[in-house]
Amino acid sequence: MQLRRLPVTSPPIPQGGGRVRSAAGELAKIVDGGSYRYLAYLEFLPEAGKPRGNHYHAARTETLYVISGRLRGVFLDLDSGERVEALLEAGELVTLAPRCAHVFQALERAQAVELADRPYDPADTFPCAVSDAAS
Repeated sequence: MQLRRLPVTSPPIPQGGGRVRSAAGELAKIVDGGSYRYLAYLEFLPEAGKPRGNHYHAARTETLYVISGRLRGVFLDLDSGERVEALLEAGELVTLAPRCAHVFQALERAQAVELADRPYDPADTFPCAVSDAAS
């Protein structure tokens, strides 16, 4: 799991990504280069009382960019056993390698986009109780 905050910057946005805020709104360069075969918009509602996730993928690398709101993320590297809990806020980017189990809980209404290097394949989604909250 790799977590980083995209810096707020001025144009041109650096190669590693960043955010430009202007009177017209915000532009965030999340990725530049690479091959992506999946893009999804996610909404997280705290009143639902249910997290998203509690699973891992054996072959897929996912990147989640938080557009707005706050999420609690819990990540478990199945190979090393390392467990990390993080507060994710707008502007943060988390990349999940294969075999990194994950779950996201809304702390407030949140929006995110998810990119992946492979199309969604239900056969590559394996339940894994990262958090005691039900998925």
